[in-house]
Amino acid sequence: MSSVSITEVIEQLNLRCNIMNKETDSRVDLKQKYSLKEYAVMFITCAALSGFNMWIYQELNNKNLFETNVIMSIFILMFNIMFMAFIATIITNKIRYRTWVLPIEKLSKAARNIARGDFSVRITPLRFDGKKDFVEVLFDDFNAMTGELAFINNNLQEIVNEKTAKVVKLQESILRTMANMVEYRDNLTGGHINRTQHTVNLLLEEIKKQELYKDIVDKWDVSLILQSTQLHDVGKIVINDNILKKQGSLTNEEFDEMKKHVIYGLAIIERIETESGESDLLKYAKIFALTHHEKWDGSGYPNNLSGERIPLQGRIMAIADVYDALISERPYKKAMTHEEAVKIIIDGKGAHFEPALIDLFTGIEPIRFFI
Repeated sequence: MSSVSITEVIEQLNLRCNIMNKETDSRVDLKQKYSLKEYAVMFITCAALSGFNMWIYQELNNKNLFETNVIMSIFILMFNIMFMAFIATIITNKIRYRTWVLPIEKLSKAARNIARGDFSVRITPLRFDGKKDFVEVLFDDFNAMTGELAFINNNLQEIVNEKTAKVVKLQESILRTMANMVEYRDNLTGGHINRTQHTVNLLLEEIKKQELYKDIVDKWDVSLILQSTQLHDVGKIVINDNILKKQGSLTNEEFDEMKKHVIYGLAIIERIETESGESDLLKYAKIFALTHHEKWDGSGYPNNLSGERIPLQGRIMAIADVYDALISERPYKKAMTHEEAVKIIIDGKGAHFEPALIDLFTGIEPIRFFI
């Protein structure tokens, strides 16, 4: 998609408006011709009615009806005057409706459509003889204006889409950078973030396929869920290198400090949320960061949550995180095979992990974990 700047859009609009103005200046003012034509019709009609009225008056006078029946004569005269006034009113109303009411109705309807975002609306002419009066000129200008609005709207939408795509790309880049910082500090250079994200996606696909927790999952934005998984270990940035990079087993005190990474992670994400105003993505990230070490039987940390008190995101990430830890090589252990890791995870069914999710996990074809 080509980049279109606001300045280019405005320049195009000014160019089109100048062209329209030149066309308008070259058009003659037809308002007077149109008015004379309409009023000429009314004048001729009134003159004809006046002549007809004078003829009746003369006939009545010749027959001496005024002398024999004055009331009848006056009645006939008044009737003719009223009839003439009635015809004149009809013609006047027709001129007013044709000149003002109908055009205003058309303009009002078109304006309402534009307000609803329909820039394709155009006003059809009232005359079909090819001639243009001032109303037709007004319609032409309105249609030209609508075309310019459509032009601006389409180009601005392209600009917004392009800027949005750049923001999303920047957001993903920042998340990836933060996740890589955690991996480098934790000596995890083998793509822990990518693999856990992939496993979470596999579990989400199975959950949706089996319609498990449908009322919950249907409300999720899966793309944001997957992006937010990258921050589940962000709190490890705060952990001291002596603990984070220790080659052997941790002491009880060191393990207690390590467990605080979930609290630190929550605090980091909350600060980002406060300063950036972002909520949709980070609300998922906070859940992943805080709850991915909780256990189904309540023996996890930091809050000893159990069962469905653990958010579904945390229960899913718990499986993905442990699985990747098992199949990955560490300074203090060798990597396990897929089959060995799955066996250990099955052994944790009902204790560490939710039984229903383990059933879904074991149903995933092994080859899909390594695609």
